[in-house]
Amino acid sequence: MKKIYLLIVVILFLNLFEKVQAQVPGCTTNIAPANASSGIDPYPYITFKWNDVLGATSYDIYVSTKIPPKLLVGTTTSDTFNFINAAYNTTYYWYVVPKNASGDAIGCGSTNTTSFTTIPPPPPPPNDNCSGALDLSAAPLTGNTLGATQSQPADMCSGYTGSANDDVWYQFTPSANGVITISMTGNGTFDGVLELFSGTCGSLTALNCSDISQGGGTEQIPWNVTSGTTYFVRVYNFYSDLSNEGTFTISTSGVALPVTLMNFNGVRQGDKNILSWSTASEQNNQGFEIQYSSDGNNFDKLTFINSQAINGNSSSLLKYQFADLRSGNTYYRLKQIDKDGKSSYSNIVYIKGDNINAITIGNIYPNPAKNSINVTIASPSNNKIEIEISDLAGKIVLRKATKIVKGDNNLSVNVTNLSSGSYILKATGSSGSQTSITKFVKE
Repeated sequence: MKKIYLLIVVILFLNLFEKVQAQVPGCTTNIAPANASSGIDPYPYITFKWNDVLGATSYDIYVSTKIPPKLLVGTTTSDTFNFINAAYNTTYYWYVVPKNASGDAIGCGSTNTTSFTTIPPPPPPPNDNCSGALDLSAAPLTGNTLGATQSQPADMCSGYTGSANDDVWYQFTPSANGVITISMTGNGTFDGVLELFSGTCGSLTALNCSDISQGGGTEQIPWNVTSGTTYFVRVYNFYSDLSNEGTFTISTSGVALPVTLMNFNGVRQGDKNILSWSTASEQNNQGFEIQYSSDGNNFDKLTFINSQAINGNSSSLLKYQFADLRSGNTYYRLKQIDKDGKSSYSNIVYIKGDNINAITIGNIYPNPAKNSINVTIASPSNNKIEIEISDLAGKIVLRKATKIVKGDNNLSVNVTNLSSGSYILKATGSSGSQTSITKFVKE
């Protein structure tokens, strides 16, 4: 009799266990990011997606850089989840555990774990350091801390000390004494800290700061400035997480700045990059150095454009334009230089160039030249070239062999020993391909 009762109990327990097991949801299948995918951008977040499981009322998401993933990063009732603050250049593993009142799905970590790899970090913005501070006379500007690094530790501001791991820099030089107000407004949830300094990049003195608003709020610093003194402005997000980096707008009002740059634009027209800009006012302006770059970070001088203003001073609209024969993808910026040597930078313009099919000479500058010329040469591949300079009678007066790389190159050629007059320059590649004839004048 006892054996019969025991058998009945075992049968009831097995039936109950099977019912409970039947009520527990099954595992998901991860959909996005696709398994073993690469090039995933972690900013501002990565969206996970999986198939919805019948009977599941919620889902636990586990993520880690190791197998098996053990870090529970969140729970949701949806079939998607935004994973924030992932690191760049990192491989992650993840899986999802469906749940309901009967319990968790069983064995999901071993059956549905997938992986993905994030992209390398973006390059720092050009004003990542004080030495690259952008000119606030062109305000309002849109700033971005994504990819920025820390220049110096965060200061206590309004009773709080945040993290300056993404600080960026601006500068301005007022043309008169008076009060100027610097305003910064975060876009979205950007919770910015605004600081004002005097001095030089190697020796800054903190003057004031503002950190009174929350994400998306406005910070302002009014300050009684001195004419001719250069001031520096720092902006960073209060928080250190990647998801808190982002964009903001910054502007000044009050005392006039020496050069009010209204815009700086560029467009590809035919075989030229046309750069144009205008100023609403200029004071003590020597002119503009046009700089170019192939990566948006390392800039070289292209040429210098003198101020159109009489004695560098104007209160009316002035328009400027320059045509560059560069053929590859190119970044440009302006370096505005005062007569006293002080300088500031514009925004960066990117122009997508044509595909380079042959060695091509772009600009020769300065032209006329005294001691040396700079020659811009575009090449479809790494190459060895020979530069030849001949007079107008066809006599070769100078030869120079050198190596160039794919894309744009800037070469310097010493012409000190050439007599005054006009010359022809051409570049010949190792395959024998030649450029079109380009002329320059030696003073």
